[in-house]
Amino acid sequence: MSAILKNIATAGSRPQIYGLQEYGEPGVVPATMHAWVIEKNRFGEPLQALVERVVPVPEVGDNDVLVRVMAVGVNYNTVWAGLGQPISVFNLHERDYHVPGSDASGIVWQVGKNVRNCKVGDEVIVTCFRQCMEHGNGGLNNPNFVSFDPMSSQNHAIMGYETPDGTYAQFVSAQAQQILPKPKHLTWEDAASYILTYFTAYRMLLTQAEIKPGELVLVWGGAGGLGTYAIQLCREMGADVIAVVSSEEKGRFCMDLGALGYINRTEFKGYEVTDVEFNHYETTANNARRNQMMKAMGKRIWEICGEKRSPDVVFEHAGRETFATSVFLAARFGRIVICGATTGYELSFDVRHLWMHQKRILGSHYANFLDCRQANTLITRGKVRVINSRTYAYHELPQAHHDLYNNKIIGNASVLIMPGDVSGMKTRQEIEERFRGSRPQ
Repeated sequence: MSAILKNIATAGSRPQIYGLQEYGEPGVVPATMHAWVIEKNRFGEPLQALVERVVPVPEVGDNDVLVRVMAVGVNYNTVWAGLGQPISVFNLHERDYHVPGSDASGIVWQVGKNVRNCKVGDEVIVTCFRQCMEHGNGGLNNPNFVSFDPMSSQNHAIMGYETPDGTYAQFVSAQAQQILPKPKHLTWEDAASYILTYFTAYRMLLTQAEIKPGELVLVWGGAGGLGTYAIQLCREMGADVIAVVSSEEKGRFCMDLGALGYINRTEFKGYEVTDVEFNHYETTANNARRNQMMKAMGKRIWEICGEKRSPDVVFEHAGRETFATSVFLAARFGRIVICGATTGYELSFDVRHLWMHQKRILGSHYANFLDCRQANTLITRGKVRVINSRTYAYHELPQAHHDLYNNKIIGNASVLIMPGDVSGMKTRQEIEERFRGSRPQ
């Protein structure tokens, strides 16, 4: 990296870098930038893995947009990247550093010559789905063509995890289709907080599971980043929700969002499939207790509903510990929709509950541009409320992910990248008035 920076230092008249207390001028792109990175062979929990460095500002292609980042969301992609689990992100690219971060709010700083959906100075949010630019040609140029949904492309990627230039920096380069207007009523920090989790929940429930009015949805992690939006989306669609949480406080929080009721999972010890039990699922001594606890959770659902009613849809993202229970609890012909596996990727469950009751397992991965645009409209119109429980300062970015890793965050959280760590601002004009006269170093 040092050789790259040395070469850049002599390049042209462009400024070398914007200081952390400087705003700069839209359209004037420095050579380097401050960023939080993960370095090769430096894996660990967030406080160890995330370090601040000066790196080159990413290049902007003909179809790309360079955004001056004002705030970013806090999400598990960064935790996994830092841990190097289940794979090393350095298996996906050849750099010796990786800038994580999969969502941001900010100001358009530069656009490629083919970009038409935004201009320099626009206030925007950045989504994380980088699509294959040839995918729309379908079978003409792609022998592996499956669907016009760009998520079916073999070459798509999640920015900041599968690509090395994420949002945890002063600048991020994104494809034009990743750019959406920032909801005007939101602060920069709130606008950055919901993007990854909310758009993921939207695709899971509306595109993949196709929830319907009157259905019952069981949401694991109801007070978390995904769960808080799942509850609101179900409410908006006329479906009933029961949240699974780890405390009474979180349960009451979910009720305030519109949940019909909640299950405190700490009252049902033994339903989980642990790492030890995973390889001995059918023979473990705890199997009988697990079945007992799963049945007890099912009865709790009936108590909440006031009738013998099982979930039409189970909203899954925990994986190993919870999946057997999800399959068991889903109604006949029910759907289990899953987007991740924070407790383990390899699953054990009694498959008889699946085939004999004709249940379906649906995979879901983030969201395409149409999903994102439709979901963002609900935010803009005030139909879905942004849940940003805490905003961290720039230097607290590792701590933010440490808190996420230790389950200390309700809903979502954000980190300020903008100069001065000033919260509460909503517009470019406010920023420029505050930092008028600041100049690059």
